[in-house]
Amino acid sequence: MMNVSNWNEVIRLKRETIFLRLAVLVIAIPIIAICVFALPFIWRQTAENGGWVEASIHPIIIGMYVAVVPFLIALYQAIRLLGLIDRDEAFSYASVRSLRFIKYCALCITVVYIATLPFFYQFAERDDAPGFMVIGLILVFASFVIAVFAELLQKLLKRAIDLKQENDLTV
Repeated sequence: MMNVSNWNEVIRLKRETIFLRLAVLVIAIPIIAICVFALPFIWRQTAENGGWVEASIHPIIIGMYVAVVPFLIALYQAIRLLGLIDRDEAFSYASVRSLRFIKYCALCITVVYIATLPFFYQFAERDDAPGFMVIGLILVFASFVIAVFAELLQKLLKRAIDLKQENDLTV
């Protein structure tokens, strides 16, 4: 039988994970909206104008569409991880697996945006807008930082699970 303090702890954890799930949703909705509305609009506008803008923007838009797939997979894995936390299974190999997926997704996003950097440079050079190149670098840097952070969490969690199992065996 659970006492009142245990129930308060469960309710508090679920409140925190609900907030984090909402945060994931708040992140996902604008990205999906950009892919559905903004990117096709930009594609059409540059196709009508043609020229060098089309040649440098279209590969960037394609890269964004390619990068959104691992991004959404990573968000799904984050929601799975929050579900494991809700069920009190945070220290499990399923959590390690979710963090590994998040790491690989972030690395995929990094590779995609590194591949689009020449087009960011081409657009920034032609339009004399160095800030546009900075946007490309920020996308690469942010996704790489997330990959490194997920790798760190994955290693720490695996080490904690191994220590927990070792302690369980010594008792």
